[in-house]
Amino acid sequence: MNAFKPILTRIAAAFAGFAGFVGLAVSPLLPAQEDTGLPRIAHAGGQIDEATYTNSLEALNASYTAGFRAFEIDFSWTSDGHVVCLHDWEESFERSFALPPTGALSLAEFQQLVQDRSAYEKCTLSSLMQWLEVRPDTVLVTDAKERNIETLAHISAHYPQFLPRILPQIYQPEEYPSVRELGFGEPIWTLYEYPGGPVAVLDAIDNMELFAVAMNTRRAVQGLGLELDLRQIPSYVHTVNDFADWLYFQSLGVDEIYTDNLSRTRELELAATDLVTLQDSPVRRAMEARSRELARRKELFFTLPRIQYSLAEDFSLAGISTNQVAMLNFHDSRLDLTASGTDPYINFPPFAEPTLEIGIYVHVDVPDSTTLEVFYATQGHPGFSESLKLSEQTVVGSNEIVIGISAQDPITRFRIDPGTVAGNYTITRLEVRSH
Repeated sequence: MNAFKPILTRIAAAFAGFAGFVGLAVSPLLPAQEDTGLPRIAHAGGQIDEATYTNSLEALNASYTAGFRAFEIDFSWTSDGHVVCLHDWEESFERSFALPPTGALSLAEFQQLVQDRSAYEKCTLSSLMQWLEVRPDTVLVTDAKERNIETLAHISAHYPQFLPRILPQIYQPEEYPSVRELGFGEPIWTLYEYPGGPVAVLDAIDNMELFAVAMNTRRAVQGLGLELDLRQIPSYVHTVNDFADWLYFQSLGVDEIYTDNLSRTRELELAATDLVTLQDSPVRRAMEARSRELARRKELFFTLPRIQYSLAEDFSLAGISTNQVAMLNFHDSRLDLTASGTDPYINFPPFAEPTLEIGIYVHVDVPDSTTLEVFYATQGHPGFSESLKLSEQTVVGSNEIVIGISAQDPITRFRIDPGTVAGNYTITRLEVRSH
């Protein structure tokens, strides 16, 4: 993969005048994976002692000593308009200072708490830039979950000399033009707030020049890294600290990681032992366990003797109602539908014999990775509600789903929401069984 090397070359040019700079031919961002040249990114500054998410100078120093040269930092705004290195004013605030959250504080109040109640010196934007200034071989990856464009505009206005050394993260494609207009280079598109699946991601990247796409582990196991590889778009997964997991994600086409502590040096040490393989990956084992559980559920489902409902035998257009379904076509025991919005569903007719336990088997093709939901009603709760709902993640294409439902009073009917994205769905088999 060579599409991103010019980006790294431009960053390298920003450091060329500094004495003592050492880097790869295409990148100063060390340590980097040799086959891609991408920097490994220290998540929230990296781990210090046993603590993560500190966004502290101590964590930055420890990560730098370990060999990291790219550092992701979380940003929040103070009540008086300053930017500080804090994940949020809620859980992170409470974890950092052992105080109940009360909302954003002023800069002076934040600094006083750092002095009085924090084990580590959380940085402000000013102290972070001072830290970067004396380490010209470092790169900042921004993570401002709220007011992202405003945060980047603030950085651009007050620290323009650092722009070649900043990899801004964007969360939605709509942010891309604003970030480029502010003078930043190619951003990282991080997907954890993006609602679309891989098909939507691949459509959106056609309109952007990106340094990389960053994803969580769920998207990675769905194969998005392999799809991005085909388009020569570098990819990251976060947050990975287990070497075996990293081997597994590499097998799925992911190029690099955000990590708290898995430095390139530590990775090479672990690789040299030959004691860890991708078969040891907890993520991979979890996926295998999920496959075994699906097989077990299927076996149990087809032992249930009573068919409460079958698409092959019981479906009738007169017996169902729909929402946000533009087209509905039934033939050869197969139900094709086109969802016109993000909340399509099908209400199926009441059961002839309500029962306390049912199993539902669905074989469905979906247009993008999404979530299938099953709502059910009972004699005591005749309306559909969030409290009587089960859901399963689906991937683009074919999916088999088996859901078991137990209730306190007899189950009377059910509803299927096939996904949360518009497009074409096909239910090739649907059965509801009970004892």
